[in-house]
Amino acid sequence: MSNRFYVNDVQIFGNNEMFKRTYEELKRQGAEWDEDGCFREIEIKDPQALIDAVDNDSLEYLKKVCSKNVWNEQKQSFEDKNFEDVHDSDLILSDYGDTLKNRAYTKNGEIRKNAWRIIGWWLEDKRILTGWNLYQAIKNDVEFGKDEKLKLKEGHKITARMY
Repeated sequence: MSNRFYVNDVQIFGNNEMFKRTYEELKRQGAEWDEDGCFREIEIKDPQALIDAVDNDSLEYLKKVCSKNVWNEQKQSFEDKNFEDVHDSDLILSDYGDTLKNRAYTKNGEIRKNAWRIIGWWLEDKRILTGWNLYQAIKNDVEFGKDEKLKLKEGHKITARMY
């Protein structure tokens, strides 16, 4: 069985994933983990701090993935890549090796039925968009303050849980 982290009923990380900064921020906001690595539903009072933690964790993870054990075609071997040599295409690669082309078209070039939905799932899987996906889950419950930080709208509630 896998544990999943949800905010407003939207899964934020992959199955069985929780990262250090996000863990600490959730703990600060009231999460109490049990022996199974789960926590009961809590209310998020500081959405900016949560989105900052999620963004930092997911982008740091992506940076490491894009720089480690990259296939060098010329040398025909895996090697670490300098981060300055990472390209946009590296940032959108899927953990599953799927490409956008494969999501939009069949092997013979026909447009897939429900391509919009399949592409949506593909976008949700991208580490580069984890913070954006979290924002999409909470955008109706937050507003930007004078300091340009996200704050909870009056009378709204954001919930988080892991089970």
